[in-house]
Amino acid sequence: MIYYQMGEKITTISQGEINENIITAGVITLAELESEFVKFGFSEATVIQCKKNERRIHGTIDVYDDYHFGIINGIDARNYLNLQDKIALYIKKNLFIVVIIKDEDESVGAKFREALEHVNKRMLTLEKMISAFLERLISEDYDILEDLEEKIRQLEENISNREINKEFPIDITDIRKHLLILHDFYDQLIILGETLQENENDLFEEEKLRYFRIFTNRVKRLSYDVQMLQEYCSHVKEAYHAQMDNNLNSVMEIFTVVAAIFLPLTLIAGWYGMNFESMPELSWKFGYPMVILISVVVVILALRYFRKRKLF
Repeated sequence: MIYYQMGEKITTISQGEINENIITAGVITLAELESEFVKFGFSEATVIQCKKNERRIHGTIDVYDDYHFGIINGIDARNYLNLQDKIALYIKKNLFIVVIIKDEDESVGAKFREALEHVNKRMLTLEKMISAFLERLISEDYDILEDLEEKIRQLEENISNREINKEFPIDITDIRKHLLILHDFYDQLIILGETLQENENDLFEEEKLRYFRIFTNRVKRLSYDVQMLQEYCSHVKEAYHAQMDNNLNSVMEIFTVVAAIFLPLTLIAGWYGMNFESMPELSWKFGYPMVILISVVVVILALRYFRKRKLF
């Protein structure tokens, strides 16, 4: 349980030392919340909501008379299959508490400390502290989206260069899943930011709401970038299917040419395979070489015809 009191310098205090007139921020565990929520005046329903074991991306944000309560389901943006972090936010007048519900890599505390380091202590407000922490949650996402764009571009180049490997469907599907999860993650942050801007319970100063607006706009840009990459993915996938169709057509053309070349040979073989006694070629000593010669001539003529037509 760590609480930071904001003044000319940031000091660490205990729960009992919290002053309602001084901006205080803290990081606590779910177990600590269960023992302290009554002292803060939080509803037990919010604690129950924190304890629900739900595996999903969309979080929640609820507005009470004198505080906001929200849950953010975080992801490891580089390893998107891990729903790694789950945190709850409590926001009261001059009080901001982050509850760690699930944090496998201990990144939440690190991001909270980074937020403290990046804010101007002399001009610190509750709104600025909250937005600084929220922005740390997306601080690496621009780089991640650039990496995803590069992966998609590489797949597109492979299609153009006819260097498609059998892993392409798996690769493009993984990227699309990654983008979908990121899109859902940004949606919950947008809802959170817009709810804070509405300031229904008058916790924030009107002129300070711009910090939430700036944060929300940044998340919206990330969400827009994700949508653009999703469309890019769809175009690349269509190009892949078009290339596969072209390859299949090429194979079918080859089979057609081969069948057309050997069809006359099949006719010749079937004709002389009837073995009628009245066939003079059957008893002629040059009959067999003649059939071979005719077959070779037919193949050569067919090959020249198809090459002239540029069919292979």
